[in-house]
Amino acid sequence: MSRNGFDVRELEKFRDNLVEFENKLDVFISDCAKELTARLLREVIKRTPVKTGTLRRNWQVGEVNINGDVYTVSVINQTEYAMYVEYGHRTKNDGWSSGRFMLTISAEEIQRKSPQIIEKFIAQKLGEYLK
Repeated sequence: MSRNGFDVRELEKFRDNLVEFENKLDVFISDCAKELTARLLREVIKRTPVKTGTLRRNWQVGEVNINGDVYTVSVINQTEYAMYVEYGHRTKNDGWSSGRFMLTISAEEIQRKSPQIIEKFIAQKLGEYLK
């Protein structure tokens, strides 16, 4: 501390950390989207029924797409019959095989939990920048 004032080095460091955080905001939000997507993928894989394992093995995650201030990530399964397992389908004798809704239910669950997940993620990342 100087004789006629106070030491502002810590404030300057704090300011620099905030500027660095702001400059990396897109990366931060993309990382948050990836975290939510990883949790969704984990849940959907757990809920996917297994006969041969093909349907469960074929879940894939796309890249984070940024359009303005909207970040999207696709979770897809290109197995030929994935849609029929998800939503249900007719059977040969005019019956109906009910859908399992493994992606729908998992997405709703992650949506419900997302505020807590995001809050924890923000606290962790801000802690790294504001040391």
